[in-house]
Amino acid sequence: MCYLLTINPKCNMKKICFILVAAAMFIAADAKAQLGVGVGYNLLNSTTTLADEKEDDSLNGFYVEATYGFNLLNERWGTLGIEPGIRYTFGAEAEQEELLGVKTRASFTEHYLDIPVHVKYGYEVLPSKLSVHAFAGPVFSVGLASNLKATAGDTTVKTNNYKESDYGRFDLKIGLGAGVTIAERVNVKVGYNFGLLNRYTGEQVEGYKYKSHTGVFYVGAGFNF
Repeated sequence: MCYLLTINPKCNMKKICFILVAAAMFIAADAKAQLGVGVGYNLLNSTTTLADEKEDDSLNGFYVEATYGFNLLNERWGTLGIEPGIRYTFGAEAEQEELLGVKTRASFTEHYLDIPVHVKYGYEVLPSKLSVHAFAGPVFSVGLASNLKATAGDTTVKTNNYKESDYGRFDLKIGLGAGVTIAERVNVKVGYNFGLLNRYTGEQVEGYKYKSHTGVFYVGAGFNF
């Protein structure tokens, strides 16, 4: 191996050229990389199935995210790149009713940390002014907290769903979406993450399989630096 070019003039020039080309490619890719931040509205959908019975619940909330995208190809037909990110997602639902003269209230909250890794295609409709893009890829999700709070009269019961029920923290989703970018800085997007894993971790009863899947619809805006 050659450590100092001035000491060993026989150093393999092909290796040097390869290193220089690789470094140039890395710098070029890094120069095209773009950091972005965004916020928006999301709707968490939970679908539970027991045998042939199906029930859907929805939680309204918001998300905050940071992304780091870079282009792999930049051609006449558009750009193709990778955009990993990290996203905090919150959702909540509350119900209130009166039963036998007693007021009852139940609230459910979810906190997630999502790590999307999207393949992103973009096309400039108006160069440097308006572009459209579509994206798809896996979303690795971990539940930070899931709580149920039930109140009847003066009595309140709180449940940590990850510790006190058969509800799994982890999920793998497939994300799809599209959006527009204005002046290469401001972007607006809409998407949906389809949950693939059964979140129910308890025992199954033969003939009455229990399944719980989650999905997330979202729409939001962001800024690219």
